[in-house]
Amino acid sequence: MKNTKITKQLEDVLINFRQTMTTSLLKEALGSGLTLPHFEVIVHIAHSGEVTMKDISSWLHITPPSASVLIDTLVKKNLVSRVQSDKDRRTVHIVLNKESHKLIQSIHQKKMSMFKKMLSKINDEDKESLVRILNKCVSN
Repeated sequence: MKNTKITKQLEDVLINFRQTMTTSLLKEALGSGLTLPHFEVIVHIAHSGEVTMKDISSWLHITPPSASVLIDTLVKKNLVSRVQSDKDRRTVHIVLNKESHKLIQSIHQKKMSMFKKMLSKINDEDKESLVRILNKCVSN
């Protein structure tokens, strides 16, 4: 019984933590004039390096024309570029522009600042315990 209660409390805390982070970072992205799908595409490209329109449409579960409209908006905002593949002229890659890298860096700095602020509320002993516990969780 107690184990179930603690597990539920842990789930609630982790969900709350994630929602707090996501909400704050989304506000940052929206403040720069992006919609959530635009922001998600930029982050996806940042993690992937370069993607095709087909990759974007399948990743977002939208039609290729819808993906094209989404990318057109990012191109107009100078956040991404369409680059023809060196290996196959028919393939066009979507790559991040300098402004997207700046945006991602800014959001990353904001995220790190939030982590530091949250962690400043606990003492060193609790921080060590948290590190130990999280390492156990991700060590698979």
